[in-house]
Amino acid sequence: MEVWFLELIKGLGRMFTQPHLYIAVIMVIFLSQRRINKERKAFGTRIFDRFSEWKGTVATSLIAGGCLSIFSLGAGMVLPPSFLWLLGLTLILVSLPFKLSLYSASYTLGITTLVLLALPYAPVYGPIESLKTTLLEVPITSIAVLLSVMLFVEAILLLRTSKTQTFPERIKGSRGMWIGQHRSTKMAIVPFIALFPVGNIEALASWWPILHIGEESFGLVLVPFVTGWEWVARGQSPEKAAKMIGRHTFVVAIFVLLLTIGSIIYTPLSLAAIGAGLAGRIIIQVHHRLKEGSQSFFSPDARGLRVLGVIPKSPGAQMGLAPGELIVRVNAQQVRTERQFYEALQMNGGFNKIEVRDEWGENRYVQRALYEGEHYELGLVFLEPPEHEETVGLYV
Repeated sequence: MEVWFLELIKGLGRMFTQPHLYIAVIMVIFLSQRRINKERKAFGTRIFDRFSEWKGTVATSLIAGGCLSIFSLGAGMVLPPSFLWLLGLTLILVSLPFKLSLYSASYTLGITTLVLLALPYAPVYGPIESLKTTLLEVPITSIAVLLSVMLFVEAILLLRTSKTQTFPERIKGSRGMWIGQHRSTKMAIVPFIALFPVGNIEALASWWPILHIGEESFGLVLVPFVTGWEWVARGQSPEKAAKMIGRHTFVVAIFVLLLTIGSIIYTPLSLAAIGAGLAGRIIIQVHHRLKEGSQSFFSPDARGLRVLGVIPKSPGAQMGLAPGELIVRVNAQQVRTERQFYEALQMNGGFNKIEVRDEWGENRYVQRALYEGEHYELGLVFLEPPEHEETVGLYV
């Protein structure tokens, strides 16, 4: 137990020798600041807090990391530092566009596997040759196991996406009219423990480790695996799009898992698992774009004022207002513009009653008192920009 405890401490330290955590922190700082700048430019205020790209992922990531750690230690999955650095270089490569659309494990692990398959044909000499030898010993089955777990993490997080977790954007359509869209940008760090090919832990049994690279003693390493996604919903509600992508990802994850289990008996199936994960992710992405079509879900409506976004914890959020809904009347007054909405709010002083029409065309009423110091427009942002420039200043 003392040996395992000491190796666990070393494993925590080895996490900081990998580039994954640093890349994730830099990316989330850059992406959140860029999003905030866009929100302030488009709406005059920050809609979501900083680091919202990370929020809502911790519990799922820790549970998945715990399950993966139990499997990796039980099966003896060994990950050499050369593989972890190659995975880190892949993460840097997919980060160059400064988007999270390529952060899916299907892409990062798929690209890493392609590099491993191309290594035997790469002419290398000197110290790099020993590095090449170590990489060639990494079992593809280990990569397939990682892929299947990370795909389940993606699917669960997507299925848990709510109406208030995607970021609103206002853009000009092809006809010069304002249309809305929602962008889902999410990053998750799944920490798990695996065996390291240097340490004081001896083999537990003759069959252990199953997924190894030939060493006789091992240490531990905490791997902060980074995953994520980015997609835009314009032709359908963001929540509906997230659920659809999540269900499809879950199906791909199950298929990859079955192939991975089969690879323990027949090794070539591990390559099929990784190929299925990569192909499945591409098909899901193409299907989503086709599903979006040319029609905008957040489009102007002569019957009222379209809600594009709701600031979290604002009065509008507490009233249950959601993106995509249509505000028809405020305090019995018909509203079609943002100015009419603001003026109608002032009629009843601190108490307001709003008639809302949801995406299915059903009407409902919400009401709430508005207290001093709260957002003057209930924390709502709308499809169309303010009619006059002086109105923009009220958002600050």
